[in-house]
Amino acid sequence: MDTVTTPPFDRLQRIAHDFAATEQRIADSLAIVAESAAELRRQYRAVDKRRGGPGSADARKYALGSVLVMVGLDGVSDTALLGLFAHPARMARWITAAISAGAGPMMGDIIGSIFADSARLAWCEQWGRILQWRRRKALYAEEVERFLTTGPTDPKASWRTRPISVGQRGLVATLCELLAVPDPNLKTRGEAFEWLRLHNGNPTFWREPSLPPNLEYDHG
Repeated sequence: MDTVTTPPFDRLQRIAHDFAATEQRIADSLAIVAESAAELRRQYRAVDKRRGGPGSADARKYALGSVLVMVGLDGVSDTALLGLFAHPARMARWITAAISAGAGPMMGDIIGSIFADSARLAWCEQWGRILQWRRRKALYAEEVERFLTTGPTDPKASWRTRPISVGQRGLVATLCELLAVPDPNLKTRGEAFEWLRLHNGNPTFWREPSLPPNLEYDHG
């Protein structure tokens, strides 16, 4: 009995079509699992003394990172990779186009080919920044938004002179990394409150990017 083999390019096109259907169902409404404020504070406290034993969250993350390294993704921006992975239909189309253009054989080669286009890279990095920051939403709300809603924003309020909190310090470090800005070396809760409110409220940093017209249908 003859076996019909589907050409690789046709299989990739079918995969891209299936992903597109899924993306349409979620209507481009992206969500990322948000951590609780307490868990985020715990993670920030543990940064300097983290010891990931077998089966721990750190061990699993390390194992997953090792897989990405083995397929050639060690030199890829994690922020851009998150933005790409968050759009599976578009990623499938771009992968299909890259393979048909001769990219490969490793996944790192294919993703590298995708990110060689500066417009694609910028788009993915912006989405990656947005999604990473959204994950910290609970802690930001606790450290900043609750002060805005309850009213104690008097510049002379006593809480402003207290040392910067663990949560604030972690949020500042996260923003510095995501936005590639220097550490402001904030000492008090008042300073951190104002800095976080300013950077979170800047629409330049957090506007969801539109795909450049020249990339919208470039998979064909």
